[in-house]
Amino acid sequence: MFASITKSLLQLHPFSAHELDLITVRLDTTPLNKGEFLLKAGQVCGGLFFLERGSLVQYRQHDDSDTIDGLYLPGDWVIDNLSFVSRKPALASIAAFEDSTVLGLDVGSIHELIGISPVFFVLGKLLEHNFIGVEGKLSPKSIDEKYVELLTTRPLLFQVFPLKHIASYLQITPETLSRIRSRIK
Repeated sequence: MFASITKSLLQLHPFSAHELDLITVRLDTTPLNKGEFLLKAGQVCGGLFFLERGSLVQYRQHDDSDTIDGLYLPGDWVIDNLSFVSRKPALASIAAFEDSTVLGLDVGSIHELIGISPVFFVLGKLLEHNFIGVEGKLSPKSIDEKYVELLTTRPLLFQVFPLKHIASYLQITPETLSRIRSRIK
């Protein structure tokens, strides 16, 4: 059952079988129906989550529209970094775009693991990795370069999410995305 998360953890660090057992025994499995929330804006993010199956979308609501901050597929780690680290309410919500299963490691379990062995400090790299993804959206690359990079590194996003979600994630209008796609084909 934990094959995909174990593989992801081993890419992060060469954990021993015992260390992996210490992690997996603390995981909570959360099934989410389409539209259900993993995290609502205003709640404090209580853990690190691994998307086992399905897809999730992280978004901020505005008066006239939503802004997509994250699009997640199986194998992705999901977290609201700022809320998790600061222990303050999240500005964004994370919801199931389709029926999904999430494996969670709550903050108490993370602290417990670190208390057992400092090797578990490496779990903080998951926060770094998630933050680098957000930083990549803010990089000085042109929008064409960002689109090509997303298409190259995460092609399944284009099969799962509507183009309006991808446009919002890239911080452009759907019309601009359409022009970029036509130009780059």
